[in-house]
Amino acid sequence: MFAFHFVAAAAATYGAAAFPSGAWAYIATLLFGTFALGLLRVAPATFLLFVPLLALRLTEFLSGAAIENGAYMVETTTYGHPTGGFCRLLLIYLVFFAVATAVVESSWPRLRQKFIVAPARWQTQAKFIWIVLVAFAVAISAYLLRLGINNGTPLFSGIDRFAYLDLIDSPIYRGFMYNRIVLIPFVGALFATPGYRARALGYIVWLIMTSVIFGEKFTSLVMIISLFAIPAGLVHIANERPIPVGVIAGISAALVVVTVPAILIVYGALRDFDGAVQRYGNRAALQGQLWYQTDLHYLRLFHLEENAIGADMASWINPAAQKTDTAGTRFGLYYVMQPFTASRLLGWTQEGGTGFVFSLYPYFLRSMGVIGLLIVGSIVAAYHALVMRLLASALAEASWLAALLFGRVMSMIYATYTTGYMWNTFGLIAVIYFLVGVFLLWESRLANSRTKAAMRATARRVSERFS
Repeated sequence: MFAFHFVAAAAATYGAAAFPSGAWAYIATLLFGTFALGLLRVAPATFLLFVPLLALRLTEFLSGAAIENGAYMVETTTYGHPTGGFCRLLLIYLVFFAVATAVVESSWPRLRQKFIVAPARWQTQAKFIWIVLVAFAVAISAYLLRLGINNGTPLFSGIDRFAYLDLIDSPIYRGFMYNRIVLIPFVGALFATPGYRARALGYIVWLIMTSVIFGEKFTSLVMIISLFAIPAGLVHIANERPIPVGVIAGISAALVVVTVPAILIVYGALRDFDGAVQRYGNRAALQGQLWYQTDLHYLRLFHLEENAIGADMASWINPAAQKTDTAGTRFGLYYVMQPFTASRLLGWTQEGGTGFVFSLYPYFLRSMGVIGLLIVGSIVAAYHALVMRLLASALAEASWLAALLFGRVMSMIYATYTTGYMWNTFGLIAVIYFLVGVFLLWESRLANSRTKAAMRATARRVSERFS
């Protein structure tokens, strides 16, 4: 499956260079879609653990198809044209997922045995987890209700969610919106636990509706649904049952039906429908814009910006330096945006703490060239896969604190993909979360081993007494 898609992507890349056309970007999108389906068939564990990223990458390819067929990019005030950039991006992502698949599938036989018995283990602790989740939902709902009454909400007032974040300026609200995905694997585990399926489903509906009301867009909601499906999906395939592709397609369609109208309302469709549609199109073009521009202007086989890489790595061990205004345009998001964005718009963007999305690979390409991108991108892929392996293992073994920490690391990795700031993945805080999670998982396994040894010893003594 990988070989077929590598060959097809290479052929599309050659075709895009020899016969420039926007159609090649659509072919790249189609190939990525067939690759995702192929991964579902041949490596379902990898598919489940990476389905949030697969979904996000698919939206990036859809954006790229629009760009290479002439979409206008408001932020860079340019029109797209055929370059073959998204065929090249397809080759890069195939390398990423090849590395990730190798890491995940090497451990799946052991993980599979754990997930076969996981629901029985979860059953003993489900009540406590449910009480904690409900208590959190009640507290945060009361807080969000007060915010909505006092300040309105992005869905009904039409304000952009980033502007709303600045307006509220609340660490509680910001923390909830940026860390919701940490909770979702726990809800997914409850969904796979007998007696808790309906409650878990209701909880995820609450989380989605809350996200929609407060302005979250399609990609964020796809993340929620995808992460929710991981624990139950792993239990499903561990018992050698096929993944119901029709159900997944139905849920995806329902998500589109709910979220697209909500997004248009946020963009002012009730007042100006045509303007809302135009804003939505501009936003869609934004997702692939940074890769398009960087590939167009900085496509080099090998190049190394020592100053950018050095400043980036120096920030990893200094949490005080891990701020966008401190980083400025020296590395990361605004370093990549600077050549393509008017200085006034770039300044406003920096003040608001926003920017282009999916900036990690454009950042690697500009600062390290294609070879550096492939090397460092493969390291990120292997590390991401390792974190997902450990998260899955912690969930299967009911090591909840370890799962919480690995979930936090996972959230930070996704922040890296979006913003390009490597401190989210390899910074001191992220490393501490990871190491503490590893220790807690090891300690949990040790405790389980001691418990099993004590039970065997007790059984042996009882057997000897009666014999």
